[in-house]
Amino acid sequence: MKYRFLPAWLAGALSCFAVFAQAVAQTPAAGPYQSSAQLSTRLKSLTSRYGTLSNLQSIGKSRTGKDIWLLTIGRGTAAQKPAIAIVAGVYGAHPAGTELAVQLAEKLLAASGQDSVARLLDTKTFYLFPSVNPDAQEQVVAKPRYERTGNGADTDDDRDGRLNEDPFEDLNRDGLITQVRIEDPTGTFVPSKEDPRVLVKADPAKSETGRYLVISEGTDNDKDGAFNEDGAGGVALDKNFTFDYPFFTPGSGEMPVSEPENRALLDFLYKAPNVYAVFTFGPYNNLSEAPKFDRTKTTKRIITGILEKDAPVGDQVSKLYTSQTALKDAPPMPPTKGNFAQTAYYHYGRFSFSTPGWWVPKATASADTTKGKGGTKPSDNDDVKFLRWADANNLRDVFVTWQAIDHPDFPGRKAEVGGIAPFARLNPPVSFLNDIADKHLKFMTAFVRQMPVIDVVNLRTEALSGGLTRVTAQVINRGLLPTGAEIGDRVRFVPKMKIELRTGTGQTVVSGRKRILRSAMAAGESMEVTFLVSGTGRATLEAGNAMTGLKSIDITLK
Repeated sequence: MKYRFLPAWLAGALSCFAVFAQAVAQTPAAGPYQSSAQLSTRLKSLTSRYGTLSNLQSIGKSRTGKDIWLLTIGRGTAAQKPAIAIVAGVYGAHPAGTELAVQLAEKLLAASGQDSVARLLDTKTFYLFPSVNPDAQEQVVAKPRYERTGNGADTDDDRDGRLNEDPFEDLNRDGLITQVRIEDPTGTFVPSKEDPRVLVKADPAKSETGRYLVISEGTDNDKDGAFNEDGAGGVALDKNFTFDYPFFTPGSGEMPVSEPENRALLDFLYKAPNVYAVFTFGPYNNLSEAPKFDRTKTTKRIITGILEKDAPVGDQVSKLYTSQTALKDAPPMPPTKGNFAQTAYYHYGRFSFSTPGWWVPKATASADTTKGKGGTKPSDNDDVKFLRWADANNLRDVFVTWQAIDHPDFPGRKAEVGGIAPFARLNPPVSFLNDIADKHLKFMTAFVRQMPVIDVVNLRTEALSGGLTRVTAQVINRGLLPTGAEIGDRVRFVPKMKIELRTGTGQTVVSGRKRILRSAMAAGESMEVTFLVSGTGRATLEAGNAMTGLKSIDITLK
């Protein structure tokens, strides 16, 4: 018999941050996580207050007709300025990411009257996609509540020709879907010695014998030996993107980008050449610790590892993240197949960074007042760590006490419902996110201030015989980050760095390329260009691209 087991589980100046400290008090976080309708009202209210600095548009609809919102922040024409994209809610069971993204927008706009922030909004664009998977995120307010990652598509996950025929059931009628444990001599789980509320795998090396079978809360409706394997919640969007797509995996869909939600997101991004980097709030973390360069992953036809020039940038941004947020001791959160953040790097060709935003803080050993006979040592078990943190913060409703039930599939057997409440592990109470949003805003603004800045310096013109003028200049990247990712040089959708001498009537470039296209420029890198031009009057030397902005300088031909 098969059993389905539940998974256990962005330097700005200091004065600039002081500006935000005054503004953030105007946007306190309170109340529970929001429904799609409540989120829509909140975003519309925000753009109503800051109409000259923000724009809200629906870029598509979910499977059940909910809006996929894009909130654009900045002054002037958004598409004509370098941008960063902030994406949340792709992983449907992570409403904390959506809340953090919206709070970032609220806090940034609240500080827009300050000079330092106003300059930021004058020169950069922020694209925020707060909830890419609203169908799944609606489950945080629905009954029964369960951790849902799939959208509203009807799917046949068990390939038996029927749709959604084996859903969860709320066996103890508490409105939550947790776990069921059944006493059984063939079971492989035992209560943890660190916390008996938690079930762990029995360790034969420690002479442990399994005591419980563990399944998700529900029954075997279709009598195929699997529990709740084909319920509502169809395609998990963070398995449905193009990089490393997991074919023939439940929840991944029939083909990459088969769903309207992630198609709407990618359609917008691929038509937005000004996006410099992408930040994702989700359960993959490459900000706390940057991926390392591995040559064996970059020399094959299909690249599966970060490129050599991009790895130091990732390390630089990771250090910036840690210094600005002071968030440490993040648990390992490797990428999953078909996820958005990796697609944004490998296929969209931009720097891509991802973080859950919040995780259970690392606990220290409690004081030992019993002279070596007591005290609590830190645990390696994620569930134990979570429950200890919850207990220390007096959080209620994060654990359902084990309660005996009569389970129709296990007649005459002792069965109990209980376990950690849905959404609790990855999503703290909303009140915990206000300070976390402040930290991420500090990081985001620090990152934006390190973005590339193209300048044209040391311009010289020299009159030659025959009506010719030699024009020489240096193009330099004054920013602290390169003008683009190395991976972008391999992706045709990423604009190249362009240096062009724009001539007028009667002017001709007789030596040197009129338009130079080149790969990304490193931070501080400069390049000398020389043109020999026939004719008189004014010409213009222009350098940059959509991701860096364009720098133009007028030239007088002698």
